[in-house]
Amino acid sequence: MEQVAEKNGLGLTIRDCGLTPYREVLALQQQLQEQRRAGLIGDTVLIVEHPPVITLGARQSANKLLVNPDELVRRGIDLVEIRRGGGATAHNPGQLVFYPILHLQELRLDINQYIRTLEAIGIDLLAGLGVQSERRKGFPGLWVAERKIASIGVRVSRFVTCHGMAINLQNDLSIFDLMIPCGLDGVQMTSVQKETGKTNDMQQIKAELGKLLVRHIGRASSHDNVAWARAPTDSRSRAGCPRYGERTMRPQAGKLPPWLRRPWPAGHRFQHTCDTLTSLGLETICTNANCPNRGECWGRGTATVLILGNVCTRNCGFCSVATGRPQPPDPTEPARLADMAQRMDIKYLVITSVNRDDLPDGGAGHFRDCVNEVRRQCPAMRFEILTPDFRNCQEQALDILQEALPFVFAHNVETVPSLYPLARAGGDYARSLRLLLTAKDRYRNIQTKSSIMLGLGEREDEVEQVLRDLREAGCDRVTIGQYLRPSKDALDVVEYVPPEKFAWWKDRATEIGFPWVLCAPFARSSYFAEQEDTR
Repeated sequence: MEQVAEKNGLGLTIRDCGLTPYREVLALQQQLQEQRRAGLIGDTVLIVEHPPVITLGARQSANKLLVNPDELVRRGIDLVEIRRGGGATAHNPGQLVFYPILHLQELRLDINQYIRTLEAIGIDLLAGLGVQSERRKGFPGLWVAERKIASIGVRVSRFVTCHGMAINLQNDLSIFDLMIPCGLDGVQMTSVQKETGKTNDMQQIKAELGKLLVRHIGRASSHDNVAWARAPTDSRSRAGCPRYGERTMRPQAGKLPPWLRRPWPAGHRFQHTCDTLTSLGLETICTNANCPNRGECWGRGTATVLILGNVCTRNCGFCSVATGRPQPPDPTEPARLADMAQRMDIKYLVITSVNRDDLPDGGAGHFRDCVNEVRRQCPAMRFEILTPDFRNCQEQALDILQEALPFVFAHNVETVPSLYPLARAGGDYARSLRLLLTAKDRYRNIQTKSSIMLGLGEREDEVEQVLRDLREAGCDRVTIGQYLRPSKDALDVVEYVPPEKFAWWKDRATEIGFPWVLCAPFARSSYFAEQEDTR
């Protein structure tokens, strides 16, 4: 294996591995990852091209081959199963691949910031080759209009990364016809050569990539306050959320205050939770919504599972969950949830989902199946379900969910009605209240629950009216927390509400009549939910 080391003042080593089989580089990554965790080496990046290979990621539902594995052998294409995020992808000569082995804690990056950094490197590299690429919300990688040109799949173990990013330069794209890339039906792959009609010198591109790695990884710890400049738009006047790429010029809250800073997640239980979820291919709202409580909750051995996939049929401005056309419900998901509950010894399970307006029952049947299967294998399990609003099928959905009682029934109104056009595209405040009221009436002996965020620009009188509306709808529990921007594509924070104001709102909600109130900057709908159950 060719190995050329380049050092800079940051202690970063860049290795050009030339054209090397995937399995050899995978073994090298694993070796370097262990050495980096032990502090024996500094941050390292492997740059490589691979002979033809298709790799299958940890998310089984996104691993979709269109040919028999024997056909791959006949064509001389290797097939490798690995433990990185995402689904099936392919590598072959002419595609530039780089694998960073980085200690994220030392770089002061979380996983979402790290992926954004990889995308920024790819955007700059492609721009230098005459291709303007862009991110797409919820789909790691880079796109040229509707065509995908770069893929990202990473794994982080005890803060150290492996796997990485693949950019199509001048490789044979027909290899992608043998699979559904990343599990995205209908996706079209492209390359620099296809977009520009030109081929490029790979060694020159690798040299440019090395410069970009030094520039972006070296300044990674200062990414927190990156500002985006956008043309002003009046989003409140539109009947939907800003389109991807648009930003609304509204007051911004400025620097994150001290009371909203969280320590880096660590510990054996955190890693056990992470490994269990990854090995079972389960999604969580913790990661998809970039929840600030993930480290604390996973460290306690709890997580809020996200069923029905991680692609939503709506595009809410406050949310970082991907928007698009979801896959059909996975019939193996209920059993995998039960397996997770047993491995993690969970006693109280919170289940939520994306909006599934594409399904006749809004996904209610899958909620039911998940609850019933987990209960079958874990009879003592207690449940909380956090549901979408079941647009156009509320009565049907509630009939179906009745087969899975008992549970705490939660549905979040999220914000005040005046901000719905900006923050909650596709939602309807009256519809959400009606769902909570109907559920309380239908399920007489259960608790209902909702949640609202502060800091999006709401007025105090609007918040108080929402609390009164919820109480009139029979809502038993309410959670009030600080909105924190989960991604660069999400709405800006207008105000950081101080802790003493949350204490005031807790008293006010209690006066309005809520028997249970969780009100604090980091309060979220499922935060410490296992301590709320009083049935």
